[in-house]
Amino acid sequence: MNRARFFKLQIKDDTRNINRVDEVLADNRITSNLEYSGDTFNELEKGDIILVHKGNAAEALVEILYKITDNREIKGTSFGVDYKVKVLSYFKDSNSFPYHAIGENKIGFSNTFSPLTNTKTKTYNFILNWYSTIVKTNIMENIKVSETRQEEIKVLWNNYKSEVSDADKNYIKLEVKKLLDEWELYRDKIESNTLELEDYTNRINNPDATLPGGYLCNFLERTTRHIFGSSKPGTANNFGVKLNENNTYAIGNDNLEASKEIANDFYLNNIKDLIRSIVESKDVIVKVNTLENSNYKAKQILRKLAVLDNLYDFIYIYSDPVIDALHNELLDSETSTNLGKNYEIRKALNHILDIENTPVDNILLSRFIWKYGNTQGIADVNTPNVILYGPPGTGKTYAVKNSLDFLCQGDRSRYEFVQFHPSFTYEDFIEGIKPKGVTENGNIKFELVDGIFKRFCKRAKENPNKDYYFVVDEINRANLSSVFGETLLCIEKDYRHDGISDDNLIKTQYSSLIEDMIKESEENKGLAYHLVDGNAYFGVPKNVFFIGMMNDVDKSIDAFDLALRRRFKWIRKDCDYEVIENEVKFRNGDDFHNIEKYSKSCKNLNDFISEELGMGKSYEFGHSFFMKISGIANSRTISYKNLNVLFNLHLRPTLKEYLRSMFAESQLDNKLEEALSVFVNPISK
Repeated sequence: MNRARFFKLQIKDDTRNINRVDEVLADNRITSNLEYSGDTFNELEKGDIILVHKGNAAEALVEILYKITDNREIKGTSFGVDYKVKVLSYFKDSNSFPYHAIGENKIGFSNTFSPLTNTKTKTYNFILNWYSTIVKTNIMENIKVSETRQEEIKVLWNNYKSEVSDADKNYIKLEVKKLLDEWELYRDKIESNTLELEDYTNRINNPDATLPGGYLCNFLERTTRHIFGSSKPGTANNFGVKLNENNTYAIGNDNLEASKEIANDFYLNNIKDLIRSIVESKDVIVKVNTLENSNYKAKQILRKLAVLDNLYDFIYIYSDPVIDALHNELLDSETSTNLGKNYEIRKALNHILDIENTPVDNILLSRFIWKYGNTQGIADVNTPNVILYGPPGTGKTYAVKNSLDFLCQGDRSRYEFVQFHPSFTYEDFIEGIKPKGVTENGNIKFELVDGIFKRFCKRAKENPNKDYYFVVDEINRANLSSVFGETLLCIEKDYRHDGISDDNLIKTQYSSLIEDMIKESEENKGLAYHLVDGNAYFGVPKNVFFIGMMNDVDKSIDAFDLALRRRFKWIRKDCDYEVIENEVKFRNGDDFHNIEKYSKSCKNLNDFISEELGMGKSYEFGHSFFMKISGIANSRTISYKNLNVLFNLHLRPTLKEYLRSMFAESQLDNKLEEALSVFVNPISK
């Protein structure tokens, strides 16, 4: 589902009064001239939906692909301006769809070409329902994930649901009911056109902020996030109009201290009707088009507005990266908008997982698919080798471990964790001769022993239908060229072994010894990863995913030469301030009253380190450092004193060591005090 605008077009007859509709559509085109259709016809965009009609009879529904600029693409009649289109459906071929049955396609189309913007007209709704039917049909046809993968996702989903306690399910039911009841108060105001500026933007502690969450923007962004997902505006100014602390209003980024009168005019002219049109739209596709076609910057917030009235039509995820990744995996579709993709994902999941329209299933599905989407983002079949890097405390190890526990459902044999260190060698990694006890004569006995990675590859080879994950922490601390040796080529995607054939295999430096040992005894066959006519080879199976992690503040990052770097996808993990806002809780699990200010304190400190001190993002603190405030604060309001304690106990020692690499010893205390001042500034004393 693209960001569709609706138009209708009657393709003119030629100079001999011959109708050319069939000919032009057969060429996957529409054509007209500006004298006949007007200047708007010259401004159509990719994704626009055109109803082509003959007189007052609907003929076809088409989608614009691009404007034709090369006449060699045109076969047959052209009237001057041509577009290449995708014919979505011919009316005569359509099954009946909501609104009109076959044969009832005469609606009295007037004019030759015109945009359709009035959502209450017959023609608009005729197109809408036809297009909606096509979209819903195409979703099922466009599911591209294999049946095997569908079964794997089903197993993950069923296991995930089974681990949710009855108490948690009951909590979800109660919270959904509570939030939907609160949403009704807003919806009543929106539909009655009485949602005023102070209901849209306000401050929670103001006496007129009486609605749930205080005001709509806060309700959508914060009050509902623990159940209906986190939706962020980017910055508060993206709400269009925002009440400031000094009772002036910020209007976008252009007028930061406007009067209430100016702010109210902006709200009435740019926001109020948009919100009302989204809420009043009964059709999901209208909501999608209205929202995604708008100029409203905080679209994540509007997406939640659409979700609250259509809980069974969307997953409660609003950010582009996760939606894009899920849509790309599940569907073969050219839909371009976030909410359009979201809608298609949900319909596909409803089909694949047989989702019931219940509060519990709706919430759990969104949580499940969020977790699934994030795990898929770490490594996939197209990029089986990944490095997660960034400052300490950014959750690299935590994210990988949680992802693998989820994907492997507790099967520890399918993943292996190892930590590299300067003395880690090829013999530890692939294979080598090591002491194994003593002989009867008291001499040290040496044996050829598989390294940890070779043992893991053998295990994966025996189970080609399951994915295996080899995880290396602090990967940059070893001499990587020496550790990998000649096996470096084998980890590349295009040189992976299929587990059966004799292709994509190499000889290791110990292959000859293994072959000699096998000649001495058949019992030694187990030392070979793969045997071909008595020759021992090594390879890395296709079902092995290699995940490395490292703190890039460690200068041994230089251990990665170009040959190594190009074989990995690099994913940077920085401090996640959303984690701080959503996951940092008071001791009993309650939210902190000033968590947003605390998050700002954390960001200010990191910005000071990377920008003001000029140290770069590698020296910033990860969110796990800042989450320690939960064990320090003794009330639901994080205080100036709490930040002092956190800084001095957990941040100062590390930051002091960082500073030593750039500043003289005599400057360190001053720099640390500057950092502390920046850190505590957003929290009032």
